[in-house]
Amino acid sequence: MSDATESFDVIKVVKETDRALLVRLEDGEEKWVPKSVIHDDSEVFNASTQEGKLVLEAWFAEKEGW
Repeated sequence: MSDATESFDVIKVVKETDRALLVRLEDGEEKWVPKSVIHDDSEVFNASTQEGKLVLEAWFAEKEGW
């Protein structure tokens, strides 16, 4: 994993599949996030963690316009 990351506070997990999380951002927008781009420093990894800080690889966050 890359060391470049982007953090997003108060993310809510809406749904989980084997490969991705559907998360709700602070502004209410929902986005799918591949589990493979979630950084080890994240508080949100799966649906059992309902809410917390989401840390993603920077390249993915930039690609998605976050």
